[in-house]
Amino acid sequence: MPSSKAIQVFEYDRLIVDEEYGNDTVVFTKTHLDNLARYLTRNPGCPFYTLYYDRVKFNQYVGVIQVDDLTIEVLPKTDKHEDDKELWQQALIKMLYISLQVNARTTTIASINIKKLNVLEAYLLLFLEEVQTLMHQGLVKKYRTNISNQNSLKGKLLIHEQVTKNIVHAERFYVAHQVYDRNNVYNSILKEALDCISSLSVSNVIKSKCATLLLDFPECSHVAVTEKLFDRLKYDRKTERYKTAIELARIILLNYHPDFKGGSNNILAIMVDMNMLWENYVYYILKKACNKDGSNMQVYAQQKELFWQHPDSRNLRLKPDLIIEQLIDNKPAKKYVLDTKWKYQSDTSVEDVRQMYAYNHYFETEESYLLYPDKLGADTVQKQPGNFYKPDGTGDHDPTKKCGLMYIDLLDGTGVLNLEIGDAVISALFDLPGVEQGSSIEFK
Repeated sequence: MPSSKAIQVFEYDRLIVDEEYGNDTVVFTKTHLDNLARYLTRNPGCPFYTLYYDRVKFNQYVGVIQVDDLTIEVLPKTDKHEDDKELWQQALIKMLYISLQVNARTTTIASINIKKLNVLEAYLLLFLEEVQTLMHQGLVKKYRTNISNQNSLKGKLLIHEQVTKNIVHAERFYVAHQVYDRNNVYNSILKEALDCISSLSVSNVIKSKCATLLLDFPECSHVAVTEKLFDRLKYDRKTERYKTAIELARIILLNYHPDFKGGSNNILAIMVDMNMLWENYVYYILKKACNKDGSNMQVYAQQKELFWQHPDSRNLRLKPDLIIEQLIDNKPAKKYVLDTKWKYQSDTSVEDVRQMYAYNHYFETEESYLLYPDKLGADTVQKQPGNFYKPDGTGDHDPTKKCGLMYIDLLDGTGVLNLEIGDAVISALFDLPGVEQGSSIEFK
């Protein structure tokens, strides 16, 4: 196994040069700090962390950064839960799987023994399993134009090249002809990602699986990996199944920066905004509950409504995180706007509440909720209704629009990420029995 060291920190934690971390007393060195600075130079505006002269401070992004021989895991943590890094490591891995749009295949999480993997290895193994599945199904073939010398005439004869290259080989033909094979951009991207993984300092399990896949992978043309390459990709009936693998490869390749001079200071950063992970987790648990037989609920993500328009400026749209709707006789009956917030309740801002007020009007809902993570003990969900006040100076509540706070304990009683809490959230929203109601709050 390659020589590799690991440090685990929580979001907003710091690493200081020459200090020791963890039970293995791993030292964060000046070289590590310099290489993180080099990564920022190549990625101006990178929001993952902030550098100081002798330390690095991590922001609201979580995931993994591999720099030199050091792997830094940046883990999430709510304010009231325990500082159990192993617990939060496993929670982060599952949330990453959900966020990477593999939630339709819940067996994927169960099939990988994530307790034996760190964050980076779990992510890479997910990609390798996606590639292995594609290979078992058969890699896609596409038509491409091949220009080469041939022993027989097929396709279009290129006169100029024929004269210049085959002047003494009249028996050969320089032609351009169509070839139907597996050498195409989709397979080339997967091949580039496999080559990248094989160069990383990871466990023998990952390296062995990657080497096995490369052994049977077809020869593919090299492609220059850029954002534009991925943006130009079009998916059809044959390539739709590649989407997950390509997205995983995109994150690996675009965030990998090899050291072309020495070859020892490679940097790979797979970091995700914790606010996005929290939003996707809430969407997943609600979607899972809504998809159960007999459910009359529907949940929608990122719906947009035009909010403001000016002839000399761009249009502005309102886009709430989630809308959940109850259907009666297949017709909309009642709905709520939900906005997820990965921060402690004391950080609820007037801007957040104003936004929810606008959501109520534009999406025609009487009530909306800000959703926070919290540790609730025996109760997995708690709802606190909240009232707006009329702007007429009477001091009366506005009964037509409300905004409350809701708290979700994302960990179950055993400390595992709770994927079955969606029913309790729906019960709380629609005042079904079995959910604790918190004291009300007021917005004036």
